[in-house]
Amino acid sequence: MNTPIQTESATGALFGNLFAAYDDASFKFSVDLFERRFRDGGFDVSWFKDKKCLDAGCGGGRYSIAMAHLGASAVDGIDLSELGIADAKRRANDLGAAHVNFQVGSVAALPYADSTFDCVIASGVLMHTTDPVKVLSELCRVIKPGGILYMLVYATEGLRWPLVQMLRPIAQYIGFETIDAAVAKAGMLAPRRRTYLDDLFVPCIDFYTWQCLEGMLKANGLENATRWTRGRLDQEETLGTYVKDLSGFLEVFQAVPGDAARTAAAICQSVGDHATRIATDVSAGRLSEADGRTQAIGQGHHRFTASKA
Repeated sequence: MNTPIQTESATGALFGNLFAAYDDASFKFSVDLFERRFRDGGFDVSWFKDKKCLDAGCGGGRYSIAMAHLGASAVDGIDLSELGIADAKRRANDLGAAHVNFQVGSVAALPYADSTFDCVIASGVLMHTTDPVKVLSELCRVIKPGGILYMLVYATEGLRWPLVQMLRPIAQYIGFETIDAAVAKAGMLAPRRRTYLDDLFVPCIDFYTWQCLEGMLKANGLENATRWTRGRLDQEETLGTYVKDLSGFLEVFQAVPGDAARTAAAICQSVGDHATRIATDVSAGRLSEADGRTQAIGQGHHRFTASKA
């Protein structure tokens, strides 16, 4: 079993590899997607003007750059990966993002004083940490009173995450390089490559109910937690996009030879067929849209804001 330090190191190496592979167009799209998500989620993006912001677990720096473009007076991005931070600095320079500072570091031990930031972003971070209680405490510690926290956290239920849990040991048996080659063979661009390889190979992955997250937020002095139900703009946008996303796992394992990959492909086919039946039942009026989403997607990604008392 890996130590927390080893897990952090492996996590940083994985994400550094995946984000650095984005071409310029894909990266720019991901920067712009931040504003689109916030607008669609009902958030007034003019709020960022003159704010001091932290992008915790910033990866390649896309959200740091987005906040700078929205008028933040200062943005700090911190991440485990040296490769990711080097790439983030280059991207910020290329996209003219002023007032952005990037550094290597851990979200479990943030190198900032208490109450430093008006806004802390931790998107896709908490569920990959070995001590989420400590990490959330650190994130909340550096927020100013009245400041906000935005997070994306994986949710429970639905079809995708149980599928991922079944596929992870098979993928790790087959090996990263072989699966990565299969992803390339399937013609997936860098953002989809990141999605699948992240889920299959990230060392630590966990899932949360909204009730659990609400309790954790309250325990850290956060209030007015608002879960976004609009502006998904990802595989959870419709049942159709969800079915397409699940089919990607099948494409990957069909491109790998051997019995292990055939077993994984059979699992993917079965789950994909079930998702298709749900979508068909909704289209035919045999199942409501809400019930179909509950069965296929479950609680979905938790995207939310909360304010510090």
